[in-house]
Amino acid sequence: MDHITIEEYQDKDFESVIALLVHSFKSKFCHRQDLSVHDIKDMIYASWDLKAGDPAYLHFVAKQNQTIVGVILIRCGKKEKGNKRIPIISLCKRYGVMNTILLFFKMLLLDANTPNECYIEHIAVSDTLRGKGIGKQLLQYAEQALWDRGYTSWSLAVAEDNPAKNLYSRLGFKEIKKIKSPLKGFFVGTYHWSFMQKNF
Repeated sequence: MDHITIEEYQDKDFESVIALLVHSFKSKFCHRQDLSVHDIKDMIYASWDLKAGDPAYLHFVAKQNQTIVGVILIRCGKKEKGNKRIPIISLCKRYGVMNTILLFFKMLLLDANTPNECYIEHIAVSDTLRGKGIGKQLLQYAEQALWDRGYTSWSLAVAEDNPAKNLYSRLGFKEIKKIKSPLKGFFVGTYHWSFMQKNF
């Protein structure tokens, strides 16, 4: 495998990161949704408001030959209201009112409310490179960055049946509680979740 580098997210990475996230989580995004993966990418392109250097986040990408093959986003503080205007009306006209409402509702469901701690909002690796240590590299790099900034713990939520849960356990995350969510089960297809935390 070619050398993997971990770098801070830049605004030029936006489309590649969205494409990786939608592809990685397509089973959740597409569940009960009458939209293609391409449609979902377009909707998230139009609505995601996250800029490089936002002090409320740490955001890193893994690159192989300058191609983004992994991403991790950690929320470290309260996100300030963004300046981006989401074109709700045009999205509804193009993709349908119910599709638009459902996609944004799913994104809200998957957003954990953890205002007083560092929380991994997402971590994803290209499906062709999973199992090759890229997720581990991203987690270790991000943990060192958090430590350097004076943070002492972080957390995440993971679907019970996600094999990545084993990686989190090996890297020192402990299961704090099991969560059964009928809402998440109905809307994103996964009922059982684990909330995990690690203190450094």
